[in-house]
Amino acid sequence: MSREKVLKSLRWKVSYTYACLCQPRCYWTEIRGRHNNRLGIFLVPGGELLGAEAAAAHIAQQHGHRNISDIRMRQESTAERDARLVQLRREEAQVARGIHWAMGGAN
Repeated sequence: MSREKVLKSLRWKVSYTYACLCQPRCYWTEIRGRHNNRLGIFLVPGGELLGAEAAAAHIAQQHGHRNISDIRMRQESTAERDARLVQLRREEAQVARGIHWAMGGAN
């Protein structure tokens, strides 16, 4: 599948809560002692075939999250996809103009 086709497809996201291992524990969490990645993390194409639990376990292992629960998997809406593409195009245009995160101390 081409890069453009992957970008324009409706991607899948997995979200879950995980144990707060911060010291001292975060006081601002919605669920006491747990962090929430409510917005979700994109799955690689075909990752939705693993199922919610397996996909979440794989991502949690990559990010070092422990004791995951409240697992949800969903496909992004067309509005979310369009907003993601607009942001991506904006970032690509900035990089083409020489504006990017590695600019050093330029403000």
